[in-house]
Amino acid sequence: MRIESVRDARTFTTKPPSADMASLDPDGDSSDASKARAIGRKRNGYGKALGDVVLPEGKTVSGLVDSALATGFQEAGYIVVKQDDPNFAAAAPVTAEVVDFWAWFQPGFWSVSTNQKSEVQLSGDIGALHGVKTIKTKVSESKQVVVSSDWQEIVEKGLSAITERTKDLVSGK
Repeated sequence: MRIESVRDARTFTTKPPSADMASLDPDGDSSDASKARAIGRKRNGYGKALGDVVLPEGKTVSGLVDSALATGFQEAGYIVVKQDDPNFAAAAPVTAEVVDFWAWFQPGFWSVSTNQKSEVQLSGDIGALHGVKTIKTKVSESKQVVVSSDWQEIVEKGLSAITERTKDLVSGK
């Protein structure tokens, strides 16, 4: 099988009513390249947005989701061929659309919750996947103190959840 494409179809707002909605700083870079790398938005203890959290240069949300999906298919027993593979054209195609992929921190009285959610629509005919199916994930972790590396940690947990849901979906679980 092959992953034909992973399209980032997320919608961003400038003043979301809650921190769990994808948003970009209206005074910052809102180009498509920036949106492709956006994973969260820093906020103070009162919920005021402070700045965008983006992946390093060269990394994109669609690229991370592509890898998580490929791992899920592989863990379900499928061989995932890449574009440079001679069997690429003959492999069964799957396409994906990232509808939601966002991380946020939620301050509480005694701790801070780190959260990540995603919604990915898969389309193809592999295993138990027939037509279009939606994978939704949400992971949370409570911490006493949050540091900048916690953004990466919660996103990695979110990607692992996408891998697990993909494996379960194509395995028919």
